[in-house]
Amino acid sequence: MQNAVVNLTLDGPPTVSEEECSDCGAHFTLTKNFVLDGDGPYAIAFAALHQHGGEFEAWIDVILGTFEGAADDDRTTFGARVGPVDSSREPAATAVQAAIPYEDGQTWGTKLGRQEALAHPRITDFWIVVDFILETDPHVNHHVYGHLDH
Repeated sequence: MQNAVVNLTLDGPPTVSEEECSDCGAHFTLTKNFVLDGDGPYAIAFAALHQHGGEFEAWIDVILGTFEGAADDDRTTFGARVGPVDSSREPAATAVQAAIPYEDGQTWGTKLGRQEALAHPRITDFWIVVDFILETDPHVNHHVYGHLDH
């Protein structure tokens, strides 16, 4: 099992685009971040920022694996939904099926389902990247936390 990484940085500002939800046709923001650790490329994070029925949700997909000088077949993608939950004033993160709206391909490697993700040896690394994106990507942070009544 790989040790959890705690010293992460972004490789520049996020790439931001406006997309259309295939389910409802509403527009949403998609951010893409390249995450580095002390050794170089560590993860790629996609965050789809949706608003449905007044609820602000972030669907975050994190690709972990090798990104330079190796085959793409060692990549693994985890997914999380971050947003409102019953009986909590704060949003919560839940593991979900990874990369649902994206076609399969080498970029994603193996897309994990919820149960596969929870049992995977890199689940801690995944949650560290999710927390890091929630804290450091200003678009994601504002979308998830900027509408809370405190």
